[in-house]
Amino acid sequence: MQALDQLEASVRQLLDEQDRLRKQLTELRDRNEAMRSELVRTYGEMDDLQQRYRALLAAHQMTGGTEGDRQRAKDQLTLIIGQVNRAMEALKS
Repeated sequence: MQALDQLEASVRQLLDEQDRLRKQLTELRDRNEAMRSELVRTYGEMDDLQQRYRALLAAHQMTGGTEGDRQRAKDQLTLIIGQVNRAMEALKS
């Protein structure tokens, strides 16, 4: 009888462990999907920023502009480069 009780306790433990692992799997799948969505969003943002950077760089090169124009273009490019760097860091984590 004792062996049957031990077997029943072992089965109960295994079923509890199975339930815990199923819950953990569901949580990990949800987290994976959230991270995948964030990655897709970040890639899109990075692509947009790179396109804006190229457009601004081309405009700046074509205009030559005054010293003030060049400084504003430089400031804008610095801002965009910072955004691109932040997007790339987000992709790494």
